[in-house]
Amino acid sequence: MNEYSEATSALKMTIQKKKPMDVSLRGRPPIVHEICYGTLRHYFFYSNILGKLLNKPLKKKHFDLQLLLKAALYSLDHLNRPVHSSVNNCVIAAKYLGKVWAKELINAILREYIRNKEVLCQAVMNNSIESETNHPLWLAEAIKADWDNWENIIRANNAKGPMTLRVNKKKISRKAYQELLDEKGIKFNSGAFSTNAITLQEPRNVETIPGFREGLISVQDEAAQVAVELLNLRPHLRILDACAAPGGKTCHILESEPKVELTALDLNGERAKKITENLDRLSLNATVIISPLEKFESEYKFDRILVDAPCSATGVIRRHPDIKILRKEDDVDKLASQQKLLLQKAFELLGNEGELLYSTCSILKRENDLVVRNFIGNTPYAEINRIPDFWSDKLSSAVRTEMGIQFFPTEQNHDGFYYASISRKTI
Repeated sequence: MNEYSEATSALKMTIQKKKPMDVSLRGRPPIVHEICYGTLRHYFFYSNILGKLLNKPLKKKHFDLQLLLKAALYSLDHLNRPVHSSVNNCVIAAKYLGKVWAKELINAILREYIRNKEVLCQAVMNNSIESETNHPLWLAEAIKADWDNWENIIRANNAKGPMTLRVNKKKISRKAYQELLDEKGIKFNSGAFSTNAITLQEPRNVETIPGFREGLISVQDEAAQVAVELLNLRPHLRILDACAAPGGKTCHILESEPKVELTALDLNGERAKKITENLDRLSLNATVIISPLEKFESEYKFDRILVDAPCSATGVIRRHPDIKILRKEDDVDKLASQQKLLLQKAFELLGNEGELLYSTCSILKRENDLVVRNFIGNTPYAEINRIPDFWSDKLSSAVRTEMGIQFFPTEQNHDGFYYASISRKTI
């Protein structure tokens, strides 16, 4: 197999069999990752381009050929390779896929695109919101309806996400770790608002990052690091991380305040193993329990609860562009219903004067403010805490909402993230 046939195989696993892209790409070379993620980021644009280039649609049984052509179109535009090499490799890939008969079609399609690219692109961009935004119509309209800065959000969703580190201040200061990066010639920027954050100017394999194995750092987006700032930690609190895998926030809590009693909960056994692995790498201790929150029982109430709820993940599309294809509009309402149930169960586990932090990596109000507003309106003794304006003088990519704060994805910095803080009033 060559890179195009491998990319086609991985894309098919994701789009047809609904496997996450990172799972479909396991064990494949970096160039295949580049082709797949790039094709997904521009999927709607190249789908419409291909529709213009074909005299008639390909049959469903030739879906792999459609994917191969989209990957080839992406490569022609974005990979610095000779045209003849890209076309030839695409033809070779068709042979690997059992599509020898498609040689002439592939040549004709790709060379027609090269000849008439400007006209084709203009026609597609002018006639399709999906092509213009590279988002499904329902999602583009939802983002536009929710936010005035929707165009910035769309652009950020289509960019590559940066690699941000969280420094483990139990083991090393950020300044000392930055000096270590300088010694290794690794370029970086300090975080915009988190005192633990460092963003690498170029992503790299995590195993090659200085101090990773020794627990000096973890990979975590800067907006996700905000959770610990909002939990108002102090020694001896009982804390529940209710949807904890893979354990990034669990570990950050313990790095920030080691003298808490922390329970990390997740319903998936395989994902719960990731929590334990991260705790071990960072030399931290927590009680890890495999259970859905809805069925979890505790003999005592918690002082702090973090509910990082399952969501549409529309704030991290740039890291997982397959979301744009796999996520459907009715998924959002189903997720919102689940989020309401999780909030209700978590609140039952919260002690008097305790604080519950609700978070998602969504940018849709249906999963964020509307869920929290509904919960507050229907739950006695629940009240909203005003989140401090800690970010307001440092960045413009976050806004205060009715119930909490919303971070928007940015092209160079953090992902999209939402937080709302809820207290239980004394009964």
